[in-house]
Amino acid sequence: MKAQNDSTDPQHIYRQLKLGVAHELVNDQNVFELIALAERDGNTLLATELREWQAPCSDSRDGPRPTVVPTRGFNKDNAKH
Repeated sequence: MKAQNDSTDPQHIYRQLKLGVAHELVNDQNVFELIALAERDGNTLLATELREWQAPCSDSRDGPRPTVVPTRGFNKDNAKH
């Protein structure tokens, strides 16, 4: 018998993330467990993406996360000289 439904079960969410879906199910409560699952599975790309998702840019209750200003030299090939 399952204790959680599929939308909150980290194992289910992880399997869906590996298929490229269910990103909307990642939240502050499950992101660290999902990172651990990805690392155990050897999926370094997904683990990195999840770490970037949980990076403390802002509190999600404050609205959308702010964009980061590019560093100097970003897009320098297209900049006017």
